Amino acid sequence: MFSWKRTSDKPNIVPEKLQNSIDPRILLLILGIVATFQIYLYAVFPNPDDASQLVDVISVINPLIASIVGFIIAKKYWGSKVFGKAYLALALGLTMNFLGETVYGIYETLGYDTNFGPMDILFYAFYPLVLTHLILNIRFFKPKISHFTKSWVVAIPAAIIGIYSLLSFEKHGQANFEFYTGVVYVILSSIILSGTLLGARVFKQGVLGKAWLVLLIGIILQTTGDVWYGYLDTFDQYTLTHPMNLLYYASYMVIIYALYKHQKII
Repeated sequence: MFSWKRTSDKPNIVPEKLQNSIDPRILLLILGIVATFQIYLYAVFPNPDDASQLVDVISVINPLIASIVGFIIAKKYWGSKVFGKAYLALALGLTMNFLGETVYGIYETLGYDTNFGPMDILFYAFYPLVLTHLILNIRFFKPKISHFTKSWVVAIPAAIIGIYSLLSFEKHGQANFEFYTGVVYVILSSIILSGTLLGARVFKQGVLGKAWLVLLIGIILQTTGDVWYGYLDTFDQYTLTHPMNLLYYASYMVIIYALYKHQKII
């Protein structure tokens, strides 16, 4: 048995069940769900634009459920020194994605221009909030970060941003408004991707090790999808039924599962 103190971020005794807290069958089920959904889209909607209503509904529901679960976890951890604030930031970030998807769906339904608008500001807000979540947790563990680790933490976003900028300039020939709005997504998502990979190295040694690792996998899927979308959008290759969207669908499901395991473990 172990006890949890509301004024502390560490349980007195780490229970044995933390060592095997993640059921891989759930992750395989998530993979099966998103793969089946993708096959369904291909079969039912030969024209990707016809899938807009269904995709919009799924795109709104997923982050909504994840944000609700995030707030539940934030409330549970609220008496702790760090985790309550960290999970509140994550829940708010997921809420920003929910609101962004909602506004995007409204704009699309009304026939408004969706190239840039309020939804993009909401989507942008997701990144600093998730970064806050990562920083709070990483700082709490006070890890010793080697020079090699620091180098790849910087190199990953630098490489992603550099390649995107080069390809974008080759296509458009100039740094226009479309380039700047797109590069903001790439910069923010690549920074979060790099920070999440760092967090995965740090958190695997923590009390909630595996549950945290699954949460970070969800965030990695989300930010990888963002980077991939940036490249697809640059070359006008994105469609509503593109396999890239599976990263978004799976990311929220994985995050929901990870948050569920957090509240079950402690």
